[in-house]
Amino acid sequence: MTHIYTLKIRYSGEEDDVFVFSTREKAEAQVFEYFEHLFDKEHGLNLNDFQEYLFSEDIGYFDLERQEIL
Repeated sequence: MTHIYTLKIRYSGEEDDVFVFSTREKAEAQVFEYFEHLFDKEHGLNLNDFQEYLFSEDIGYFDLERQEIL
């Protein structure tokens, strides 16, 4: 069995964009790229902290899931 990662992501009030990735690292990189104008990697936010920030400021949302495929 193998797996893929699906990423649902959006700005608040907008439609979801959905991406499919072969690795978690690629999916996580897309999150930061999608919201690149809000994120400064020098401040060292991890993905969980960044998600909390987006949600608390009502900026956007993302959901990253691992999907098993046959």
